[in-house]
Amino acid sequence: MQGLSTMDSTDSLRLKRKICVLYKRSVRICEIRGAKTTTTLNLGAELAKAGEKVLLVDFDPQSSLTIALGQFDENISSIADLMQLEIEDKELLDKEDIMIDIYGMDLLPGSIVLASTELFLINATCREQILKTVLAKYKKYYDYILVDCGPSLGMLTINALTAADSVIIPVEAEYLSAKGMELLLRSVAMTKRKLNPGLKIDGILITRVDKRNNLSRKIIQMVRDAYESLNIFESQIPERIAVGKSLSKHELVAGFEKNSDAAIAYKKLAQEVLAK
Repeated sequence: MQGLSTMDSTDSLRLKRKICVLYKRSVRICEIRGAKTTTTLNLGAELAKAGEKVLLVDFDPQSSLTIALGQFDENISSIADLMQLEIEDKELLDKEDIMIDIYGMDLLPGSIVLASTELFLINATCREQILKTVLAKYKKYYDYILVDCGPSLGMLTINALTAADSVIIPVEAEYLSAKGMELLLRSVAMTKRKLNPGLKIDGILITRVDKRNNLSRKIIQMVRDAYESLNIFESQIPERIAVGKSLSKHELVAGFEKNSDAAIAYKKLAQEVLAK
């Protein structure tokens, strides 16, 4: 997924190089077990196993992805530093000076400083385009750039949507999570109309599925009925203790429990993404 951005428009979608935003809309605070971070990490790893060059961007002020990978350090450079350099019209860091190589992927770390970066964006020139400009320097090195967004719909998320070619929306098989999608979809539509005409929704990914639970099955059907015009991935990520434990141990699901249905589901998801 190339800098899935307006610069690449529809033609870029036919190439492998692409930027994909993963965003979970939920009324709950996104904790380390959050579906979007788990999906960013494990989808990226499966794409890398398939031979793709992958960059993970932790664009969440909570730095969940960086923490999950055991790479959180207040003294290292982060995406917040790159955003600030771009806002101040200064030269960006070279790839070797900021990216962290882990599990066959590169990580652009997050930082709590992103919260204050969002305030600086308010008065920045071309404020919606800052992330797009930052990623333009690095996208030539990667086939897929996965951006893990925060749980809010502020200026950071608008930057991510403006930079992206496409969006994957992880939705937990819970009532409030499913009902919260409408606000996100309106933001995607607004960004597409005003800032990024090439933006598309790759699909909705249903996560934390418990097929033994009647409510879980009802929520899945509700999502299918309400968003029948959108692609809903065939892969569904099951609710498993192994998923949370893998994050707490800074491991991939496939590395923690190779033959688990969650690991198999992420592998199938990667195959669906590659087929697009």
